[in-house]
Amino acid sequence: MRRFFLALLLGAFLFGTPYAALILNRAMGPWNATAVERDGSTTAMQFDPDLPPADFVPIFPGARVVQSSRVVAKDAPSGVGFLELAVHASAAEVRDFYRSRLEATGFTVDDYGTMGLNPAAAAYLGVDGTLAGKRPATDDVVVIQIRDEEGILLRTRLLQLQWRKLSEWPAGQPKP
Repeated sequence: MRRFFLALLLGAFLFGTPYAALILNRAMGPWNATAVERDGSTTAMQFDPDLPPADFVPIFPGARVVQSSRVVAKDAPSGVGFLELAVHASAAEVRDFYRSRLEATGFTVDDYGTMGLNPAAAAYLGVDGTLAGKRPATDDVVVIQIRDEEGILLRTRLLQLQWRKLSEWPAGQPKP
């Protein structure tokens, strides 16, 4: 077990944390959890790198799935999907791909950049950009967080995608 974690650490250093997380998630396998909320309702969570994304969520070419998950709760009965991808592309290439693919399927896409973070804070947090696509006709919203590149031998960038119904956006949070 110790060798496994040392290999993960070395892999993260050489190839970036997305690859270390990919290996760890594959080793753990799929799993489910249920949480009981304060009001007694339950939240079902499913984690499996092989979970398919929603049909309107495009996958970046050549991307490797790090993890995929789905959460269904009282406040999000349609579910919230999450997908983490390891890619080898510039932030501009990622932005262009998702903007063109989402706009082609009827989404309005906003580029939030680093969400108001100053350059030092964005670099510290590893944020390279954020896109949000809305399609009111189907009540769908997709948010793509683009992370900084990492890794020494192989430059890797993590993409974090989230999708849900816009009408089920969390109360008190600004809608995209």
